[in-house]
Amino acid sequence: MRDSAFATLDSLDAKEALFLVQAAGIKHDEITTTDARLRVFDLHCDTLDRLVLVHDADNLGGFAAQFAGGNLDRMQTLAENDAHISLDQLGKYAWCQCFAIFVPDELDADDSWSFCDRIYRYFLTQMQACQTQVTQVCCASEITDAFAERKTAALLTIEGAPFLSPRVDSESRLDTLVDMGVGMVALTWNGENAMGSGYETNHGLSSFGRSMVAELEARSIVLDVSHLNDEGFKDVCRVATKPFAASHSNCRSVCDHARNLADWQLREIADRKGVVGLNFCRDFLSTTHSLPTHTDVLRHVDHILEVAGEDVLALGSDYDGCDVPLWLEPCSKVGDLFELLSDEFGEAIAHKIFFENAYAFFERIRTN
Repeated sequence: MRDSAFATLDSLDAKEALFLVQAAGIKHDEITTTDARLRVFDLHCDTLDRLVLVHDADNLGGFAAQFAGGNLDRMQTLAENDAHISLDQLGKYAWCQCFAIFVPDELDADDSWSFCDRIYRYFLTQMQACQTQVTQVCCASEITDAFAERKTAALLTIEGAPFLSPRVDSESRLDTLVDMGVGMVALTWNGENAMGSGYETNHGLSSFGRSMVAELEARSIVLDVSHLNDEGFKDVCRVATKPFAASHSNCRSVCDHARNLADWQLREIADRKGVVGLNFCRDFLSTTHSLPTHTDVLRHVDHILEVAGEDVLALGSDYDGCDVPLWLEPCSKVGDLFELLSDEFGEAIAHKIFFENAYAFFERIRTN
């Protein structure tokens, strides 16, 4: 503690201030802090896989080919790298990042489970090695705690779950995901597995997939529908009882791509108090501009606000999983997007999109 007889929160370091706040029973949202950093909540990135698989000779997931010619020595650590996302860049903001474990379609139930463990172990090593910069979080309140310590909040998610199958003990594997701190799961990626179909196929959820929706909800794990096809989305609507997310999807009426959401889907998510993450992928932003413009992004934002309201849209960058507009690469440039949204829609709406809507969504999941 400082030598002065009286100490303000401003005069303390982050850990001391957090201790006093907790001891006094004061809620974090009741405190005025001097942390002027922009708050960011990004629902999806593929940085973990990219940093692991860029070194993989088998080129699983295509990350090695994507980075061909790059400096592999600069792709070792989450702290500092040449990927879209690094902790050094995130630290300029008060940032909560959903770090996805992307599981390729071609792996069977057991191989995909081993693969998931491989990426998870890398995640753990980075949380330990970079503990002064980042901490894993499992719920909304822990995000606030991380920010109070001026750390990035890391929320673990899964993109594609072929490791869930009737021929394995899937409920036990879901329990393991809870122990890992996984907060959100997409049942499929682009193709088909035991639970259902991604957007490249036209089948919906299987009966087993529908049962897994209930099992996820029972464990307060968010269901992510971003990669489901329309029939699978309808099946989710038939069985889901809790709000769900489209972590990284845009508007189909603005950019006619099957990975984007139709207006009826946007309205359904809004009615269920879900959330939609704005995807920075060039292909999902525009079918006419190979390098999407500011206007292309604004059109998606404007349309979601009009169709779904101002409490639904969040960020779902898809950083390190796709090509993004150069003006949004790397992640430190996201402040320019905030200014763009503020100028067009007002600062209050921009803050909702950048942080508040996603944060409120995860609070609802725990209490719903």
